[in-house]
Amino acid sequence: MRRILFEIPLPFLQKSIPIYSYGFMLMIAFLVAITIARWRARKEGIDPNKITDLGIYLVCAGILGARLFFIVQFFEDYKNNLLSIFKIYEGGLVYYGGLFAGIVTLFVYVKGHQLPFFKIIDMLMPSAAVGLGFGRIGCFLNGCCFGKLASHVPWAVQFPRTLDKMGTVDGSPAFLHQYELGFVHLSDAHTLPIHPTQLYSFLSDIALFFILSAFFKYRKRDGEVLLLFGIIYPVIRFCMEALRDDNPLFFNLFTVAQIISIGMFIVSLSLFTLSRLKPVRSTA
Repeated sequence: MRRILFEIPLPFLQKSIPIYSYGFMLMIAFLVAITIARWRARKEGIDPNKITDLGIYLVCAGILGARLFFIVQFFEDYKNNLLSIFKIYEGGLVYYGGLFAGIVTLFVYVKGHQLPFFKIIDMLMPSAAVGLGFGRIGCFLNGCCFGKLASHVPWAVQFPRTLDKMGTVDGSPAFLHQYELGFVHLSDAHTLPIHPTQLYSFLSDIALFFILSAFFKYRKRDGEVLLLFGIIYPVIRFCMEALRDDNPLFFNLFTVAQIISIGMFIVSLSLFTLSRLKPVRSTA
């Protein structure tokens, strides 16, 4: 865990600008994702500059939607300190919120520029997967999205107890969570071993990127890459949620993300099956 990746000194002001790991990794995720999307756009005969513009709009909308979804889900943690809502650099984004906001933004942009909607979205889905992966590295460095106890797992990780400038214990999130449950004491330096769910997600998302990229040329019609994403990603997310220890359960069964994953999986699998079974009309 390393919330502040490095600091940029300002000698004349005797201060420094902290570069937060979470925000830095989001920037890396965007750069990698947009580079891949531009490369694919050239291959498909689409102006890559339009993809860059679209990418910027999608990032802004995605972060706003993901943050709003997170705030709604954990409003109790923010209602007494509304200014902390704007501290995105500390983490706190829910992917499905960003996905829905991104789809709306994508639809508006594509229609406004008269681009093929489903072809564009198919081109972007591998980039979305790799972007998600790099974002999870940011989660790991930030200490959020942490896993459940895993003392039996040899690759389990321990997050540190962190102190603020006044020497008061202020984290990590996993440490505070285990302290509230009585698993650790304030005198302990680290949490008990837990699943590195952020790294699981990173590896899963990178695997998803390669699967979508390989499938791209085998799609029968535009939109199938999106549907394949809608089949595989919910499975990944459902499993990750089962291993995470930072999201509440509804009716002691599923998290919000798991409920959304179930619906997304059913709809995507049904549409994907129909698309693959339906014969492609000849253009001759």
